[in-house]
Amino acid sequence: MKIAIPTRENQVDNHFGHCEYFTIYELSEKNEIVATSKLTTSKECGCKSNLAEELATHNVNVMLASGIGEGAIRKLKFQNIEVIAGFKCSVEEALDKYIRKDYLSNFTICTEHDECSH
Repeated sequence: MKIAIPTRENQVDNHFGHCEYFTIYELSEKNEIVATSKLTTSKECGCKSNLAEELATHNVNVMLASGIGEGAIRKLKFQNIEVIAGFKCSVEEALDKYIRKDYLSNFTICTEHDECSH
């Protein structure tokens, strides 16, 4: 399983599409970290970019986010990437919370964008 986390200064970025890069963790069946990598982005709006397709080419299964809009969620789900949002912590803590299933499956969807008109 591969988990992608939008990252800025080792924290889960508040805006999925504008992160510095994605931290990608590969986990074993026992939820042990097998590999870690970084995927740099163009910092475009997640719903208007090819981020979902790019993450799918890296075999990402799950996206752990802080804030994310409905359009980006749809694009990720179309690529069979599960989306879980509401993580406001370090990247490592987000991964730990996911592994322990310590998160809310119902989360607030971002409806406003500072630099993106919908």
